[in-house]
Amino acid sequence: MLPVVCGVSQQMERETAKKYELWDLVEKEDLVDCGDKDIEEWALTLLKDYTIYAYAFFRDPKHPKKRFKLYPYQDLIINDTNKRILFAAANQIGKSITLCVKALIYALQNPGKTVIMVSKTLPQSKDLLRQIRSFLQTSTLDYDASTETKMEIYFNHYEIKDGKKVELPQSRIICVPATEAALGYAADMALVDEEAFFENGEYFYNQILQPRTYTTKGQIVIFSNPNGQQGIFWDQWNDPIFSRYKFNFLDCPTNTQEEFDRLAANLTREQIDSTLLAEFTSPEGGFLTLAERKNMQDETLNNAIPSILTAPLYIFFDWAKSQDRTVRITAMPVHGSDRDWADSVRIIEMKEYNQNTSYSDIIDVDLRQLISSVGIKNIAMVGWDNTGVGKGLEDFVNRVQQLGIQAMPVEFSLQNKSRIYTLFKLLAEQRRIKMPYIKECDKQLSMLRFKKSVRGNLQVHHQNERDRDDFPDAIAGVCSLIIQPETPPVTAVII
Repeated sequence: MLPVVCGVSQQMERETAKKYELWDLVEKEDLVDCGDKDIEEWALTLLKDYTIYAYAFFRDPKHPKKRFKLYPYQDLIINDTNKRILFAAANQIGKSITLCVKALIYALQNPGKTVIMVSKTLPQSKDLLRQIRSFLQTSTLDYDASTETKMEIYFNHYEIKDGKKVELPQSRIICVPATEAALGYAADMALVDEEAFFENGEYFYNQILQPRTYTTKGQIVIFSNPNGQQGIFWDQWNDPIFSRYKFNFLDCPTNTQEEFDRLAANLTREQIDSTLLAEFTSPEGGFLTLAERKNMQDETLNNAIPSILTAPLYIFFDWAKSQDRTVRITAMPVHGSDRDWADSVRIIEMKEYNQNTSYSDIIDVDLRQLISSVGIKNIAMVGWDNTGVGKGLEDFVNRVQQLGIQAMPVEFSLQNKSRIYTLFKLLAEQRRIKMPYIKECDKQLSMLRFKKSVRGNLQVHHQNERDRDDFPDAIAGVCSLIIQPETPPVTAVII
């Protein structure tokens, strides 16, 4: 995984300053038109650097008479050639303006190429195009923007060949909201603003945006405030293919500690982390912290039943309801030293069934096969969330009991689920639970939130209605079977 670049170093400041000094020298000595072809070619090559190009031709939007200078962190990010780039940024340090400069220079320098710029909403997309127009209007460039709409700019390109002006393919910048509006375009470069706050960011990135670059092999650059350890931006932050940058409010040379303190005084911890510090923190009310989730995950567990068992198995089913999927958790107790009762839980297999898999296939085929492979004597108990299932599994109960295995149907009522999740949380905090790493499981755990009911019960709920809780419910259920099998597993309301 590429290292995270954060904080402005003196070396970064020196390297950016040298670029401005170098172009000042080029203009002072008129090296672009000095008569020496080698020197002229070298001078023009400097303009391939986005920071130098912007300095040479653009003006500061706030001070139109001054040249536009990118800050050291903007210089570093805008010239990164990696195909996937993330910038976790505080507010008001120049995220959007960097995206606009990147889009504009790329379109001006590359005939026939398409740049797609994405914002959360249509008005935000239009504002990006407004900033691009502002740069063009105050620039010293002799550009030819043949077509301009509220969402698109097209640029004409030419070259001199054999003394004649030859027209080249147009380049274009297209600004769209984070919707299906991006479909139909092939993007040579895609620039995304505030992705962490998109309504359905994972769907948009994986099924709409990224496919725009499949043929072009184009670059995707994403800038956003963090929105906690959740969602597509957090997933990408942990993806090794991305170059990752993180700069906070005070990395911008025009911001002061006094301003920071004044802003922070009226913000929550999570808001400070997101908007000022660019930190990924667990959202308020997160049921499990990132550290707790990581501590639960054991790389030595390969998500398979071992050939040799050191303790009887406990099996728990969370049955599919509506959009959920059935999940089966198989675990075993871990006994503390000199203790007859289970001290910890070791989950050895987590299995998610395809949607619409029938009960009969799960019971008559899969469960029977598991019991047959390990032997009845090695199965201590089979439990399941019976909420919403009702009498449909009465036959299942009878068949499990006929095999000589204890059956434990569980109603996930408010009081019971409160107890189950309280136990689960305790085990996580005390590092008394281990499990294999399953990406979907980790995602569902990260989306859990909690609050207290008026009667003091723990209420566990999703972050939003689209989130699933199959894995968390099944894990909490099997923990309750193992740690206190004499008590029906406990529960909280899914809101």
